[in-house]
Amino acid sequence: MAHAIFLGTAAALSVADRSNTALAIVGDATTPGLLIDAGGDIYPALCRAHLAQDELSDLFITHTHIDHIGSLPSLIECYRLGGRHAALHIYGLPEVIETAREIVHLFGYELTMDTWTFEVTFTTVEDGQQLSLGGMPATIARMDHTLPSAGLRLALPGGDFTYTSDTQPTPAIQRLGQGSRVLVTECTYLNESASFARISRHMTALEAGQQAATCDVETLGLVHLGVAAGWSVDAACAEAAKAFSGTVFAPSDGDTLQL
Repeated sequence: MAHAIFLGTAAALSVADRSNTALAIVGDATTPGLLIDAGGDIYPALCRAHLAQDELSDLFITHTHIDHIGSLPSLIECYRLGGRHAALHIYGLPEVIETAREIVHLFGYELTMDTWTFEVTFTTVEDGQQLSLGGMPATIARMDHTLPSAGLRLALPGGDFTYTSDTQPTPAIQRLGQGSRVLVTECTYLNESASFARISRHMTALEAGQQAATCDVETLGLVHLGVAAGWSVDAACAEAAKAFSGTVFAPSDGDTLQL
């Protein structure tokens, strides 16, 4: 059975027990697995999840804010030093891949100094595109954020899994997530700070609940948690539950969800 591992759950400003939001989606023994985003201190999180080397074939980068792409060169270097052999395939919107290439090129003095043990490839994806990510059927959708950002839907035997990444409310969420079993979306603010959410094109907990209800999903997961502002995950879950009658949860770093 596939499962999601929440490698990090915080928004851009991380806290002591929460790193920047990143996920790993792992299937059965025949599925190579998918990493979503590479911000924060991603490699130790992979080590704690026992996914340190060849376990994940693909990396999908949702957008180029630092908390989602900033650890890309470190991840590649740790993979190299750790003896990875499987190719690492990096996917993202054209704007994302352009920046990813630039970042890797900037660190070329370090990343090319020794013999490589694995291949790194870059592939652009488009809004509405269907492809395989980590051995799982995937659909891509552009979201509405301050930078070009994309979410994805994975078709899984136990029910589809949709992840929006960073976005404010947009019809694209319903188009992507309609009828999924699980929707995982961002929750950077509580509703009392909705004006700040609009400025930064993020989502409040109430809006996340509204999106889940519109998508008619069973379970809503809240990540990209802006808890550095001082609010609790219990408050966020309670707020989302005002608009959504299904299961609401806010994972901690390292938590696993069976899919």
